[in-house]
Amino acid sequence: MDPQGNLSSSLWPKEIPGDSLISSIFEQKEPKIIEKNGIYLVASDISLSVYEKDLSLKNYFRLKSWLDPIEDFDIAIIDCPPSLGLFTINSLMASEWVIAPVDVSVYALRALTDLKNSLKELSEIEKPPSLLGIVLSSFTAHYRASKVIKEHLEEEYKGHLFSTVIPASTKIREALMLGAPVWRVKGGTANIEESFRSLAKEIMERIKTKRRK
Repeated sequence: MDPQGNLSSSLWPKEIPGDSLISSIFEQKEPKIIEKNGIYLVASDISLSVYEKDLSLKNYFRLKSWLDPIEDFDIAIIDCPPSLGLFTINSLMASEWVIAPVDVSVYALRALTDLKNSLKELSEIEKPPSLLGIVLSSFTAHYRASKVIKEHLEEEYKGHLFSTVIPASTKIREALMLGAPVWRVKGGTANIEESFRSLAKEIMERIKTKRRK
C-alpha cells in the first residue's frame, strides 16, 4: 500500500503486470496475485498515489473489503507508507496486528507516537488492530544514539519491543538493489541472516501466543 513501491520492486524487479497492482481495488477490480520463490505478491507503484486525495468513506475500507473474503493464506503482510494517510489507514483497518520498524532516529520515535495515537483512535471499531511489536533496525551497538533510543523503547514500550535487533549493514541495501534475499549476498552476512531468521521466529511465536488467548 506504498506508492513508492520499494518493497514491490525488490521482490519483483521485472516490470509488474498492471492487473497485479493494488491500485485495482480503488477501481473496484480484483488484483491478480503473482508468485515468485514462494512469495505471493500484490504490488504497488506510483500509480497508487492518484487515489490518495479521494477521502470518501468507502475508500478507507477498500483493502479490508478485498482481503476479508480471501482464505488461501494464513498471514498477509501489508507494507505501508511512512505517512498516516489514506493508504496506511486502509492497511490498519484491514489488519489484526501491526509491526512497527523503528530506526535509530528521533523522527522514527515521533512517528511511533503518531502510530500509537492512531491505534488508540481505531480502538473503538469492531476488531481493531493492535500493536504486535516494535523492531529496532539500523542498530549500531557502539553508537551512543543507538543505545539511548533502545533504552527509551525498552522503557516506553515495555512488552512490545522485540528482543531481536536488526543491525545496520550495507549488505541489506545491497540485497534490496539486487532484488534478492540478504543471505544470497556474498560475504559478511551471517549475523544479518541470523537476525532476520530470529525476528521471523519471534514474530510467529508472538502471534501464536496471542491467538491462544
